[in-house]
Amino acid sequence: MRIFFKAIGVLLLLTFIVLSVQTFEAASLLHELRFFIGKPHIFIMLVIMYGFAFILRAYAWRLYLGNRITVREGLYGLLYSLLVNHISPVKAGDAVRVAVVTKKERISFAEAAQSVVVLRVLDFVVLGSFGAVGLFLMFGKFALNAAFIVSAIIMAAAGLLLLNRIAPKFLKAQISQLRAAVWGWRGIFILLLTAGSWVLEAFVVFGVARTIPFLQALWVNSVTIAGQVFQFTPGGVGTYETVMTFALKALGMSTAKAYECALLSHGFKFLFSYAAGAIVLLVYPIQLTSFLRQKRKGETFGWKK
Repeated sequence: MRIFFKAIGVLLLLTFIVLSVQTFEAASLLHELRFFIGKPHIFIMLVIMYGFAFILRAYAWRLYLGNRITVREGLYGLLYSLLVNHISPVKAGDAVRVAVVTKKERISFAEAAQSVVVLRVLDFVVLGSFGAVGLFLMFGKFALNAAFIVSAIIMAAAGLLLLNRIAPKFLKAQISQLRAAVWGWRGIFILLLTAGSWVLEAFVVFGVARTIPFLQALWVNSVTIAGQVFQFTPGGVGTYETVMTFALKALGMSTAKAYECALLSHGFKFLFSYAAGAIVLLVYPIQLTSFLRQKRKGETFGWKK
């Protein structure tokens, strides 16, 4: 499975290189950049929308952990994760996210790790739902959606059966914790917060593309982020641009314009991740370099007293 994901990632990166050779025009890209420089209110709006997306995710994380972390701590964890995923070819961001919220030792490492896994799964459920509904509404490809959904259900069921056979006590404990965290209105609120966060993030695509309706921008963003499962470069460079370019082309946009939108939206997210990361490094420092060094060696990260 790991080889399969890397192979797809390499294919997407090679496609990005071909797209760049065929369509990259510095003058056209500079023209688009000048547009944003000349209209700073659009840039500020995108920063606010994208920033609030992380606040909603932090609030959802706080609810999942039974209010034992603050929204601020959750936000720090998410922004550290974003920074690491944009500087490291290895997706170590979620591990850093766990380390951040266990710094004050109110949450165990196992609880934090389980919460990150569940919320990641929830992210992909929401993104997959947005993507599937968008495909059906815009292209009527229900059969493709149904096949994908059925395949995903079969794979998930097989994985659960295998885990139940290998570690039944562990699986039972995880299911019990999951049920306690998302049962009832709290679970519904967590789902709504997660969905709302991805709706807010879609404003980045909407603001950069400018010529497509917001619902189409939401679909493009959902498909693009879902495609990041094949990431193997810092920030998913190549993967992000390729998937977004083809998603925008499917909506009728020219290849050159779609490629520029992908570059600009990804560039915005890189800029945001570095700026937000620099801020959290100052206000909530952790031994990030120590962690990354241990991660490369395969060691377990522990806080220095």
